[in-house]
Amino acid sequence: MTRGKKPAGAIRDAKKFAEKMGYRVQENTGNPELAYDIIAFKDKYAMLVKVRVVRNHIHPEAFYEDLLADDLREVRALPFPKWMPREIWLRTQHERVFRRLRVYDVAVTEIGFSHPDEYVNPHAR
Repeated sequence: MTRGKKPAGAIRDAKKFAEKMGYRVQENTGNPELAYDIIAFKDKYAMLVKVRVVRNHIHPEAFYEDLLADDLREVRALPFPKWMPREIWLRTQHERVFRRLRVYDVAVTEIGFSHPDEYVNPHAR
């Protein structure tokens, strides 16, 4: 389990961020032991999202498997169908922009651009 309480302010910001991209949002209030914070969904698409705030600057060459090892393990273990997309929305305590990380069974990728969501990641490499 990750340390500390859930980042309530960041979850609130993530809900606004999702709504700005056209998603409807349902917060995970009934099962706080499950490692996701919100489910974001549109007409034909839904995803599980864990919101994470880190204290320090994220180096451009950071390896997310090391930086977020516990979070990735928890998100991969969620009791939902494997075909359901899982993401970690990450930011530092001093940033306002979320980095969207798509979590797969064997890898994690940083989303740089998503046309349907009109999302552009200014940190993408």
